[in-house]
Amino acid sequence: MRISTGMIFDAGRNSMMRQSADLLHTQQQLSSGRRILSPSDDPIGASRALEVTQSKSVNTQFQTNQGYAKDALASLESNLGSITDILTYVRTRAVEAGNPAFSSSEHAAIATDLEAQFNSLLGIANSKDATGDFQFSGYQSAQPAFSGGATVPAAGPGPVIYDGDGGERSMQVGSTRVMPVAEPGSKVFMADSVTGESQVFGAISQFITELRKDPADPTRDIAAAVSQAIGDMDAALENVSTIRASVGSRMVELDALGELAAAQGQQYAETLSRLQDLDYNEAITRFSQQQTILEAAQQSYVRVTGLSLFNLLG
Repeated sequence: MRISTGMIFDAGRNSMMRQSADLLHTQQQLSSGRRILSPSDDPIGASRALEVTQSKSVNTQFQTNQGYAKDALASLESNLGSITDILTYVRTRAVEAGNPAFSSSEHAAIATDLEAQFNSLLGIANSKDATGDFQFSGYQSAQPAFSGGATVPAAGPGPVIYDGDGGERSMQVGSTRVMPVAEPGSKVFMADSVTGESQVFGAISQFITELRKDPADPTRDIAAAVSQAIGDMDAALENVSTIRASVGSRMVELDALGELAAAQGQQYAETLSRLQDLDYNEAITRFSQQQTILEAAQQSYVRVTGLSLFNLLG
């Protein structure tokens, strides 16, 4: 086969184009710091990098959820602590009211104090979390958890009714872990499953009513009321203590999940680095070689095309 001048030109030009493309590709790698610029560079590596990137993204979302869950549980724990303080205070005042030397006016003063504590407790029961949801309403988080508790003259506050449901709002904080981050008020404040009336608020109200009874009322029995109130507060405190222990366990678990997620995130980052990051020493060496080859190809092309043109003219 005769080699024509056109074939020589085409071969030289194609060679320089390939060398220029290789040099440009290396320049892009050096500029981006990435070995794989397109899937064709390394189909297997690119596929694996995509899988790792997706896993890393999911892991990052779990870390975000863990942060939200920590905030929610910290708020819940704070409110449970406040509830514990109020219930403990009510119990202490009940013990004081059992002093046989106390007069009816002193009992009335304790009743007034306890009504203020009752209202404070109701405020906590209807408190909102950091996202603006009513914390103890279950899934009905857009509405207050409790209603009622209006002041009744010469008696304790009226019944407090739970208006939420039994749902436990949760967040997915791990690939296999969905964690409750709230507690329904029916559980915390011991609401009756049929009437919805809170036993905790009812116990405090009943004690206030007894303290306000006229000394001449034959049904007035402070000693029995004190004993009942102490027992009721002990039961309520035990219930809240159990819930707080569960919340504390979840917070500890979140710390462990956070450490695991951080370690996994580091592993994903290292894997991606091995798959994608450029070996600069190798790339710089390759870049220099490609420059040399391209320059040699250009010089050869000039000589060959110049000679061919000379022969054509001669």
